[in-house]
Amino acid sequence: MAFVTFEPWERGFRASVSMEEFLSSKEVPELALHNAERVYQHSIREMQAEVNDIQAHRNARKVLPARKVWQVGDSVFELVDELAKLSMEIADLYGHLCRDLGTKRKWLEKAIILRRYVPSQSLIPESLPWGRIEKGTRRAAERMASGLPAP
Repeated sequence: MAFVTFEPWERGFRASVSMEEFLSSKEVPELALHNAERVYQHSIREMQAEVNDIQAHRNARKVLPARKVWQVGDSVFELVDELAKLSMEIADLYGHLCRDLGTKRKWLEKAIILRRYVPSQSLIPESLPWGRIEKGTRRAAERMASGLPAP
């Protein structure tokens, strides 16, 4: 598994790997990096739309459904899975995503925790507000995953 980094560049991102990774790669490195750039660009656009929707809820002072936060975590899981298919992993995943999405690390960690412990969005009640489980996310997620109501 090669560690890849992405840097903002023109209208997208440029992927890079260490020289050691580059030289030891069995695949055509340029093609693999191009595919990684495409995957990352698509994922960031998708996640940015989700984050913008969440911010719109906050700005309008609407109740933020926990399912919207779960969707961001799920998109991170999809990104990691897609890059793994290319035998790549993002070096400093949280650093990249916080920079490119404009989110705080702690919030992103909680979105990922929610998704990690709740494998299906359908396990989260539609009426459950994020504010009710934001503190104690892991405990609430474990309860929902086991079929118990969120605290």
